[in-house]
Amino acid sequence: MPSRDHAVYVISVAAELAGMHPQTLRTYDRIGLVSPGRTGGGGRRYSLYDIEQLHTVADLTAAGI
Repeated sequence: MPSRDHAVYVISVAAELAGMHPQTLRTYDRIGLVSPGRTGGGGRRYSLYDIEQLHTVADLTAAGI
């Protein structure tokens, strides 16, 4: 099992784990809400910590914040 901060999940898996669309994750990355790791080719890799952050963002959005 990877550590909480180890960026291993590709965007499609991270989006599924977070219950969001991959485009939403790209937007959150672009505006700085989540900062996933990057591969040498520039692909995003998400950690468990990043996915926890996505859940927090979703909770705050649902609460109207």
